[in-house]
Amino acid sequence: MANPPPVPTQIVGSWCKPHWLCDHELVYGPEGTWWRIAEQHRAEALDDAVLLAIQDQARAGLSLIGDGEQRRQTFSGHFYGLGGIDQDHQGAVTNFNNDVGDYLTMKARAAATGDEAPAPPKFEQPRVTGPITWEGPILGGAAEFLLANTSGPTKMTVIGPNTLALRLVDEHYGSLAALAAALADVLNKECRALADMGIDLVQIDEPEVHFRYSQVEPFAADAIDRCLHGVNAATAVHMCYGYSKNIAEKRATPVYEKAVSLLASTTADQLSLEYEQPGHQPELLTHAGDKGVILGVLNLDTEAPVETADHIVERARDAATVIGLDRLSLAPDCGMWFLPRTTALGKITAMESAARTLRGTAT
Repeated sequence: MANPPPVPTQIVGSWCKPHWLCDHELVYGPEGTWWRIAEQHRAEALDDAVLLAIQDQARAGLSLIGDGEQRRQTFSGHFYGLGGIDQDHQGAVTNFNNDVGDYLTMKARAAATGDEAPAPPKFEQPRVTGPITWEGPILGGAAEFLLANTSGPTKMTVIGPNTLALRLVDEHYGSLAALAAALADVLNKECRALADMGIDLVQIDEPEVHFRYSQVEPFAADAIDRCLHGVNAATAVHMCYGYSKNIAEKRATPVYEKAVSLLASTTADQLSLEYEQPGHQPELLTHAGDKGVILGVLNLDTEAPVETADHIVERARDAATVIGLDRLSLAPDCGMWFLPRTTALGKITAMESAARTLRGTAT
């Protein structure tokens, strides 16, 4: 299979998910409840959605093609099927602490009424009730379908162990570090299986290393290394500020620099970083060590315009003053599942146009 060109382009996870397929307002409901298509027709509909995602990426000319995560309701919940996780009888979440809340302005929701103080949030997550086990590739069928329907380099994404650990209620391991290590060992089997099937780039998603850096910092790098150990493909770790569907403003956080430094200490080949919407500057990339950088150059705010290729070129050239074009890839800031398809297609087309300009100057 051909190698990607210089300054390769890609999406980082989800492509736009069609409204005929799923109800976006139900994304945070129980897994499997947001589908609009009856179960007896769903497999065909999901195949069609993946084919559209592949076609859109190919039309734009992207260097690496993924399945757009069309088969997933959420990037985390898709992996609740691991052994030892009880999805049906969930437990109450009590850990709502994070390190970045002061830097994010959430989009307005309905205001509370009355004079009483608002009740604390109630939230439930699946419980870990026994040893985490892996019965076989969760993404095996999806990877086979992707490989059968594209001829160029491919990528697929898996949730990272630190992030998945924080999206479960542990009733077995006794510590977040122990749970993350157990998940890492199991997710390593998933990542290895994808590589062995022929996927060229395996990306793990670790937003919680940013959101809750202080909670995971002592063990996060070790968990990531365990997850990626022996994976016979290029590897990347993605870290972001969260979906722009829910966030009105993202301000660059000092925590992000620390988290990038942590990721740079791992064995991952590349770091996939959110860059455009928070307004990060090239100084951020001094924390990336010697890693390749998949740079988020597309602002995914629902009101943001389609970027011009010239704007992306300027941002990328500034970044290259720190890491060089030879270590640079271009991508959206984060997943694009909630954007209108025409908007998203315009954005990735502009991104590929910018990459072609940059390739003309790459050495």
